[in-house]
Amino acid sequence: MSTPFNPTLVVTRKCNSDISSSPYCLVKAVGDDDIDIPSEGQLVIGALTNDVAKGTASAPVSVAVQMGGMIKVQVDGSGVTAGTLCMADASGNAKTVATGKYAFGIALETHAAGDIGAFLFAPSFYEEG
Repeated sequence: MSTPFNPTLVVTRKCNSDISSSPYCLVKAVGDDDIDIPSEGQLVIGALTNDVAKGTASAPVSVAVQMGGMIKVQVDGSGVTAGTLCMADASGNAKTVATGKYAFGIALETHAAGDIGAFLFAPSFYEEG
């Protein structure tokens, strides 16, 4: 990623599942200050930083979530093109948005599969036409 990373808002949220293998993945809100990995095209609140942990229902952990400005997100297997509106896939990775799904932001650069990409966080609902 050649764009310098400069998020405008990073907050902590509780996670009660094992997300230790999901750095830079998108997350959704699931309760009072709780987060989880979204389903494909769900509305997301931000992305995890590289500081992820292994929480459980009985021992939740707090993790940092990038919620505004430019965020870093792992790109799915198809890659994304600069300027493309993107959404979450089923693993919380970035992919090109599909009709009738929630977009989380815009790719600031072209990224190959597996890259940690730079995105402008701008949630919206995408309807073609």
